[in-house]
Amino acid sequence: MAGTGPAPILFNEFFQMFMRCMPPNGWPVNSKIAVGNSGGPDSTCLLFLLKKLLADLRSKAMARQSIPTSVVSLSVNHNLQENSNSMAARSAANAVAMGVEHLTLDIPWGTPPFSAKPVAGQPIEQVAREARYHVIFDGMARTGAHSVAFGHHADDQVETSLMRLARGTTELGAGGMRRCRRWGMGTGDVEGGLGWVGHHGLNRWIVRPLLEVRKDRILATCEEHQLNYVNDPTNFQPEITLRNAIRQMLTLQEEGKDMSALSGVPQHISGSLEKIKIAAADLQETTMDLEGGLHQLHGAVKVLSSRVEDVDNEVTLHLKNLTLPSPPSTLILSSHALPAIVDPTVRLALVLRVMRYVSFHPWGSLRADGNRRRTSIQRIIDTLWQSDGAPSFTAGGGVLWQPAIFSAKRRLRVGTQCIGRQLQPGERFAWMASRLPALDVDITERLVMAMSRGDDSLEVLFDCRFLVRFDLSQIPVELVEALRNYQETGVNVRIKPHTRYYWPKVVLQKPSYPDTTYATPMDDGQIDTFGHAPWVIMEYIRLLDAT
Repeated sequence: MAGTGPAPILFNEFFQMFMRCMPPNGWPVNSKIAVGNSGGPDSTCLLFLLKKLLADLRSKAMARQSIPTSVVSLSVNHNLQENSNSMAARSAANAVAMGVEHLTLDIPWGTPPFSAKPVAGQPIEQVAREARYHVIFDGMARTGAHSVAFGHHADDQVETSLMRLARGTTELGAGGMRRCRRWGMGTGDVEGGLGWVGHHGLNRWIVRPLLEVRKDRILATCEEHQLNYVNDPTNFQPEITLRNAIRQMLTLQEEGKDMSALSGVPQHISGSLEKIKIAAADLQETTMDLEGGLHQLHGAVKVLSSRVEDVDNEVTLHLKNLTLPSPPSTLILSSHALPAIVDPTVRLALVLRVMRYVSFHPWGSLRADGNRRRTSIQRIIDTLWQSDGAPSFTAGGGVLWQPAIFSAKRRLRVGTQCIGRQLQPGERFAWMASRLPALDVDITERLVMAMSRGDDSLEVLFDCRFLVRFDLSQIPVELVEALRNYQETGVNVRIKPHTRYYWPKVVLQKPSYPDTTYATPMDDGQIDTFGHAPWVIMEYIRLLDAT
């Protein structure tokens, strides 16, 4: 009987899915969106729907809406399997057949910042993922794409949720992937390292339009429109990765088969599967029955995902009410309003949001969240919610928490002077989150190279917090002269931390001479360039939003 199988995705339906993924400030005008194209059914389906959608919208009145105007296909050739080249070729062929611009990105294993090609016994999944994301971001930059769309679907969302439970995540993490999130500064430790993208990642987005669609509907869409695709055979080998093992476990349960096919998986994978069962049973927000079938798991993860969105919105509202006027790079929270927040999950999310905003670790990385160590985060929560005027402390993420006394009419008091002090009229207790002590950065070679190339400007990300922009057409003449033969004279230009908030200060250092300061921020946010033209701009770029 017709109509009993899974329904293909309709174009009007996909339009709604796509618009729900829109970044908070909308799609930029005349922007380009990339699609991570593996040649498999998910990305092939997504590329087809997105290409058709954008073409249709441009030809209709809806073209007036702020949407991307073009799409580019990005395919990563990992060179880790015998069929890697053929899969990359299929990806390219699919894109060409659809009339889509395409770029194949090869991972140059062994060429810095990439490690040597991983071999059996190494954590291939994690190594390959970091390399893949690195070259995808590079591909976005090369093609001018503002966002990248991935074909993750509802079944992937369940697998991701279970994988995070195996790692001991909170219920926030068990909500799975977001429909839309910033790329962030990356996962690399140093500028230029693997995974590092710096401040550019704060204006790039990852979107997942198919996140609420079951895999069977994606396959039905490919069949309906006669789309050619390939299946990666390693996706069905449970001994390779935890995700594969979870996929196999869920498939066996869905088909009512025993678990003997999983008996040969490595011990670390079988141990993770057991952790998942225990963690799933302990969830408070929903019931996640691993033996209840995929339909039940989809519902449970959807509840958790909705909970994440609700918590994000609640934290945003609380921060608007709690945040007092704060020096740049810090955040001051009023203590008296904190007890009104009683939900432990909201408390956790609020603390993580503040840490991410203040930390010197790359924005969006786990390190900026104190690696989400439960004991450390709970210590922060306990102290903030239970103590007024407790001593200063730190508990991860490179963030210093200090007691403060705030008054609209008096100078801010911070630290030990607040302990045991009686409040005067108009004063209130508060907590100030700020960075731990910072290090200076030598920018001499970058400055000299930029000038030698004839560049108009130079951007330096200082401490993963401030973007320092130099207008080289306005650089002081005496500074240019001082940098001539800098390698012989020992002269250098540095950005040094300044004030107790560790703001950037640009200085010239000469052997046996005191530092000459050329630019530093003032309390009102303006930049003092000490009588020179305004050739330096300093901007605090970390974000307090949930994305």
